[in-house]
Amino acid sequence: MFRIAATAALLTITTVLTAPAAQAATPASAAAAFDEVIPRSLAEHHIPGAAVVVVEGGKTVFSAGYGVSSVDTQAKVDPERTGFLINSVGKSITATAALQLVEQGKLALDADVNTYLKSFKIPENFPGRPVTLFSLLTHTAGFEDRVYRMFTPRDEKLPTLAEHLANEMPTRVRPPGEVALYSNYGFALAGHLVELASGQSYADYVRQHIFEPSGMKDSSVAQPTPDVSLATGYRWDGSAQVVPPANFGPEPPAGDGNVATPADMGRYLSANLVPGTFSRPLLDQLHGARFRNDPRLPAMGFGFSERYLNGLRLVEKIGDSPGFLSVLELIPEKNTGVYLAFNGGAFSGDAAAVTAEVVKAFVDRLQPAAPVPTPVALAGDVSRFEGSYNNTRLDYDSFTKVRALAGGVTVAADGDGALTTSGLGEGTRRWTQTEPGLFTDGAGERIAFRESGGQVLLFAGDDPNSSYERMSWLESSSTHLLILGVALLLLLGALVFWPIRAFVRRGRERNPAGARFATVAAWSAALAVLLFAGGFALLMSDLSAAAVALTSGHSPLLSVTLLLPDVVLPLTGAAIVCTALAWLRGWWNTPARITYTVVSVALTAFLGVIASYHLVGLPYLA
Repeated sequence: MFRIAATAALLTITTVLTAPAAQAATPASAAAAFDEVIPRSLAEHHIPGAAVVVVEGGKTVFSAGYGVSSVDTQAKVDPERTGFLINSVGKSITATAALQLVEQGKLALDADVNTYLKSFKIPENFPGRPVTLFSLLTHTAGFEDRVYRMFTPRDEKLPTLAEHLANEMPTRVRPPGEVALYSNYGFALAGHLVELASGQSYADYVRQHIFEPSGMKDSSVAQPTPDVSLATGYRWDGSAQVVPPANFGPEPPAGDGNVATPADMGRYLSANLVPGTFSRPLLDQLHGARFRNDPRLPAMGFGFSERYLNGLRLVEKIGDSPGFLSVLELIPEKNTGVYLAFNGGAFSGDAAAVTAEVVKAFVDRLQPAAPVPTPVALAGDVSRFEGSYNNTRLDYDSFTKVRALAGGVTVAADGDGALTTSGLGEGTRRWTQTEPGLFTDGAGERIAFRESGGQVLLFAGDDPNSSYERMSWLESSSTHLLILGVALLLLLGALVFWPIRAFVRRGRERNPAGARFATVAAWSAALAVLLFAGGFALLMSDLSAAAVALTSGHSPLLSVTLLLPDVVLPLTGAAIVCTALAWLRGWWNTPARITYTVVSVALTAFLGVIASYHLVGLPYLA
C-alpha cells in the first residue's frame, strides 16, 4: 500500500511540475465579460443600447452591439454603423491635434495663449502667470465651470468658435497650474489655437489630420453635426424613455456634437496604442503624467487622466451629455484598449455604474486583483483636516453655484491618525493616514490634503480632475443648509398658523390697515419661499432631469422657480419695514410682534443665503 501510495504521489507531483503554466486571459477572451454583464445591466438600468470595442495592439479583437439605437424603430445597435455622441472623449482628439502642431513648431506648450489669439484676449487676472496650452490641456488654467445652457438642440444656429469664446468667457478663479479644475471652455480655447496655428477650421483639421489617417470614415466634429447614422439619446424618467431637448453645443473641441461609430473609435484606440498614425513622442506626451494635484496621486495627461485597477495603469477619457455616455480606456501595459458607448443612463449615473462593473469584470479576467494590503497607520493628530469642503468645479458667477449645496464633503477626525468622510462616493468612508497628509481606505483608494497659506485643499485619488476646498463655518454648505432648513420650518409654521389665528379671531380683533398689509406681505413672502423650495425639491427629486434642466435651460419648472426669489425680495423688504412699524406703533400684542419679527428674520436669512448663490436677480435667467 505504501509503495502504491508513494508512486501515486510521485506521479501527481511530476504531473503538476511538468504541466504547462496556466495562460493569462487575452483581451479577446476577457471580452466575454461584456456579453455576460451588459445585456443584463441594460435592462436593469433602463438603458436602450450600448456598444463595445476591444483592441489589442493595432487590431480589433472584440466588437459588439447591445440593445437598440432607437426605441421607436427598434433598430439594433451596430458597432460598424451606429454613431454615438462621444462628448468629452473628443477632448483627447483636441489634445492630439494641438500636440501635432507643437511637433511642427506652430504652437508651444509654455507660451502665453494671448500671443496666438487675434479677435480677443484672456484677461491678466494673475499677473505673471499666463494661461498656456499646457494648462489648457491639463485642466489647470483656473477657469470656473459654466453649465447653464451648455447644451443646445441639434438644429440651433451656433456662433463660430471664436465668437463663442469671446462672448462666453468664464472668470479665471485660480492661478494657472495650482489645481486641476475641469474646463470645457479651456479645451474649446485649445481647439481655437489649433485653428489659428493651422489656418484651418477645427473640423477640417481633425478630419484631415486625425480621422482620415486613422481610417475613421464615419466620424465628425463639424458643427452643425452632419446627418450621420446617429443613435437617439434617451433619459429614463421612471416610467418611459424620454429624448432630452439638447445634446449638442457650441464647443466642438470640448466634445460638443462629436460623432463616431464604435468601430471608428476602435481604430482611434489602435492609433493611440501603436505608433504610426501618431508618433511615439506624441503618444507619450498624451498618455504620460503631466500634472498631479498631489505627487502621490494619479495624474492628468494631455486630454486624458490616469487611474489604477488591479495594479494596471489605465489611461482614460469619459464623456457624457443628457442622452449619451462614452468611455475610452487604454491599458498600455497590455497593449489593449476598450471603448464603450451608451445611448441612455448618462446623467442619472446608471451608464457609469454599468461601465464600472463591466470594466472591472474585464480587467479582473485580464489581470486578477491582488489582495489589498492593510494600510500601515501613521499615528498623529489629524483634526486640522476636519471641516466642510466644497467642490472647486463651480460657476461662481451664476445661480448654478447652487451645485455646491449638493456636492459638499464633510471630513471628521476618527481616532489617532484616521478620518471619516461623507460626500466622497457613497456613504461614509474611513481613511487611515499612511503618510503626512495622505490617507488610504480599506479598498486601497487614497485621498490627500494640501495646506497652504491657511487654505486646505482635498484631492481624491480616483478623480484627478477634481479638488475640494475647505470653507469657513459661515461659507460652508452645511451651515447654509442648516439656515435654509430652520428658515423653511419657521416660514411653514407662519404660513399655516396665521390663517388659523385669523379665522379663530375673526370679528374679535380689528387691526389697522398697516398691520393687515404687514401680515399679507409676510405671509405672501413665506408662500413664495415655500413654492421656491418646493420647485427645487421637485427638480432634485429626479437628478437626471435636474441636470438636463440646468445644462439645456429647457425647463418651465426651473424658469418659474427662478422667478420666485424676485417676488420674495420686495415682500421681504416690506416685512422688514413693517416689523419696525409694528414695534413703533404697537400693532398686535407682544407675542404677535415677536412672531412677526422672527418671520421677518427667517425671510431675510433665507434670502441672504440664496442671494450668495446668485438665485436672486433676473440676469441669471438670461
